[in-house]
Amino acid sequence: MNLDSDLLLLAENPNASICLETLALSLASDEYPNLDISAYKSEIAAFSYGCKLPGGTDLEVRVRAFARYLSHDLGFHGNKNDYYDPQNSYLNLVIDRRLGIPISLSILAICIGKKLGLRLFGVGLPGHFVTMACEGNHSVYFDVFNEGKILSQSDCESLSYKATGEQITLSENHFSPLPMASVIIRMLTNLKLIYFRKNDVPRSIRILNRLRQIAPNDPSHMRDLGVALLQAGHPGKALINLESYTQYVPSAIDDNDIQAWIKQARKDISNRN
Repeated sequence: MNLDSDLLLLAENPNASICLETLALSLASDEYPNLDISAYKSEIAAFSYGCKLPGGTDLEVRVRAFARYLSHDLGFHGNKNDYYDPQNSYLNLVIDRRLGIPISLSILAICIGKKLGLRLFGVGLPGHFVTMACEGNHSVYFDVFNEGKILSQSDCESLSYKATGEQITLSENHFSPLPMASVIIRMLTNLKLIYFRKNDVPRSIRILNRLRQIAPNDPSHMRDLGVALLQAGHPGKALINLESYTQYVPSAIDDNDIQAWIKQARKDISNRN
């Protein structure tokens, strides 16, 4: 697998047929270059071997059994004490520590469930990420972050309210399965925000470069990468991204912050010549 080419493929086709567990582990190897992807894939397979779903039962019964297996037997749960720890977003450490955030735990559930014959998808509620199981016209939603709880629409609205502080009446679109590209973008965006908070410029740049691969036409990533590169002392690359941003968002040409960053980049380039 080539991570660069797979991200570019997802940029062209958000539902491209790519192995999710390999993709998530490959992204983790950016941070942990000695990560043994094959070993972790074998561990994910072993998780599936240990789960015996009840046969001949309806979808909700099987999903309840699966969610209980993840949360109680394997011990996966949400890291509510240190939600913004970046380790929560890397699949290898989610497996090692049995801790994660909603999206990383959902990715793991999808990878294990697929091997058990469950059709699982990620669902991006406002402020929270959950997992959906589908069979025919029947769907069941559950939340590995919260001990594998089976979710009603009211439960989902409560989760969104708790995360955003806004009372949201969820529509049918909110419950739609996300394409793989959107799942990866949301995971990377979480990491970007975490590293921004920590003022970790090198890691912010690394994550933003990945976001630019999978979402090349999203102007916010151009802007953020430009600012990060400027902070890191790369004014030439910063200027390219900032000027690209103004082409995608013409109104930004009058934005004082954007103009200040562009002016600073040009000044830094001039001082080097």
